[in-house]
Amino acid sequence: MYKVIMVPTDGTGFDREAIRVALRIAERSDAKVRLVRVLATASFFGMAATAEGTAIAAEVVHSERDRALSELYALAAECRATSQADITVDLHAGPVGDVLQGYARRNDVDLIVISTHGRSGISRLSLGSVTDSLIRHTTIPVLVVKPPTSYLNPQVIEAFKRIVVPLDGSMLAEQILPRVLALAKLEEAEITLLNVLIPQSYAQREIVDPNLPWWDKDIAHAQTYLFRVAGRLRRNGVAVTTDIVIGENVASAIGDFAGRERADLIAIATHGRGGLARMLRGSVADAVMHSSRLSMLVFKPDNVVEKEASPSANQVRADLIPA
Repeated sequence: MYKVIMVPTDGTGFDREAIRVALRIAERSDAKVRLVRVLATASFFGMAATAEGTAIAAEVVHSERDRALSELYALAAECRATSQADITVDLHAGPVGDVLQGYARRNDVDLIVISTHGRSGISRLSLGSVTDSLIRHTTIPVLVVKPPTSYLNPQVIEAFKRIVVPLDGSMLAEQILPRVLALAKLEEAEITLLNVLIPQSYAQREIVDPNLPWWDKDIAHAQTYLFRVAGRLRRNGVAVTTDIVIGENVASAIGDFAGRERADLIAIATHGRGGLARMLRGSVADAVMHSSRLSMLVFKPDNVVEKEASPSANQVRADLIPA
């Protein structure tokens, strides 16, 4: 279970959904909640060209810090009025992503909960970049909360009752299983293990009908693999179903399936690639993150071995799931 949950907050109010989710999980797991705000100091550097500018910059920074602290204390008081969780606040300055990553490591954070609203353009660059940075540069699960309604009428679901977990038979994908198992137990959720089959031959691309004979072998292998993983999860006391869909775009297939099934959460492991590697090879987790309206639990394993493989019965990582 969780012991320390970190919630990055920026004082805009868009973080309220993440805070509500973090408080709910903290109460159920007896975890501490740390509300962390980072002041980006770069905007004040231009003032310090002269001695007078330095004094003005220092005064502005001091005033901004006092205001941010007051807002944090007020937010913590509001949380304590509705929750029994142990809540603390911390204020830091510096590059937002770097500061949050360092804070999480130093304080043994085992879950990061952050809000995002799926914006595009400038808003996405300023708000989404922090989430992307945390996912790529930490090995701590990041729960990205996407509220189902507008900011003018903020609401959050009472629990993640239906969780979709995409698996492809690789060691990387299975790294999410212990993390989603812990969350599913707390939320009393049902897990759906999903495998997306990609058409390989010309005939398969032309007619993506799972009832045709050329799909029999692929579907049988995928079913055997999913059933074995599901069996180990069920022995840990969670409800598990399995499903297989066919599609050429894996991310779209995952998002469409989760939407049809009225899922509350998608849980997925990622390589957390950045830079050129991300541009060339892409990331299913990244594509789902930016296209789906659902909340996501994303995890980047530490030094995971990349292995491209099709699902088969002998690829279940038994050491990942408690027997």
